[in-house]
Amino acid sequence: MERILVGIDSTRPSWEALVRALCLAPRIQARVSVLVVFPPDGGAGPKAAAGKDTPEGRAVRRRVDSEIESAKAAGATVDLFVTEGRYERELIDAAGQLKTTLLVAAAAGGDGEGGEREAELLGKILNGVDCRVELVSPKRHHESQKDGA
Repeated sequence: MERILVGIDSTRPSWEALVRALCLAPRIQARVSVLVVFPPDGGAGPKAAAGKDTPEGRAVRRRVDSEIESAKAAGATVDLFVTEGRYERELIDAAGQLKTTLLVAAAAGGDGEGGEREAELLGKILNGVDCRVELVSPKRHHESQKDGA
């Protein structure tokens, strides 16, 4: 049986990766493990804004729970894990412990602010796991423009 792992970094959640993993699971009779990673307690700076006990953290958790419930209604088998720590380290550790056969992860944005950092973290994850990886590109949110504007 396939074992899919998808990680949600509470500071930069990739909803496209979560939806992809949850939609794929019933089609291939896979078990999905969703790992939500919050920054460690006592963290400082912008990452602390997405701690699990903040409004932003609770919003991330509500969205994850909602997506999981929809997937279960469609026949998916889903397990949820919530942890604190460095996202890439927690994801690598979980992939090994859960005997993951497919990791679904967000592709690095590359052109936005922090794209270089995202690419570096993605490289660490890719080098640290021993399974197939499917990268999901985030949707681009373009404002529609009229001709000649």
